[in-house]
Amino acid sequence: MKYSKIILISILLVPSLVLAHGPSRQKVVQEIEINATAESIWKIIEDFCSIQDWHPGIKSCNTDNGTAIKSIRTIELANGEKINEILFKHDKESKKIQYGMQELDEGRIIKGLPIATHGSTITITEDGGMSKVKWKGAFYRSFPGQQPPPELTDEACSKAVNNLYKSGLESLKKIAEK
Repeated sequence: MKYSKIILISILLVPSLVLAHGPSRQKVVQEIEINATAESIWKIIEDFCSIQDWHPGIKSCNTDNGTAIKSIRTIELANGEKINEILFKHDKESKKIQYGMQELDEGRIIKGLPIATHGSTITITEDGGMSKVKWKGAFYRSFPGQQPPPELTDEACSKAVNNLYKSGLESLKKIAEK
C-alpha cells in the first residue's frame, strides 16, 4: 500500500514538473555564398562596430574598446531599440567573430527581436575564390512562461533572429561583390 501511494504521487507529480519547465534554448544558422575572397569579406566585418555599415537593420553602433576581447558595443536597431553586446572572440586567422548580448533588465522585451539572451558566431571560409559566411546563434525567448503571446513564442523569436541574420548576410553579399 505504501508503494502504491508513492507511485501514485509520482505519476501525478511528473506532469506538473514537465509543465513548469521554462523556455527552451533555440538555435538558428544562416549561410550565404559570396563571390569574394575571405580576406576581402573579413575587411568589411572585422571591426566590431562595422555592423552598422553592412547590416540594414542596424542604425548605429558604438564600442568602448574596438575589437579588444570583452569590448562592449551598443547597437541601435532601425526601430530605435538599443542592445549591448560583448566581444568574446575576434580571430583574424580563422576569420571568426563571437559575441553575446548582455543580460537585459528583467521584463524588458526588445521590439522586433523578443529574445532575452543571445550568443552569436560569424565565420568566413573560402574555397577557390568563393567564400561562405555562416552566422549562427543560440538564444532564449524573452517571455519566461509556458504560454507566451503569439509574438513572443519560440517560433516568433526564431523567425526574428533568422530574418536579422538573413538580411545582414544579403547586404554583406551585395557590398562584398561590388
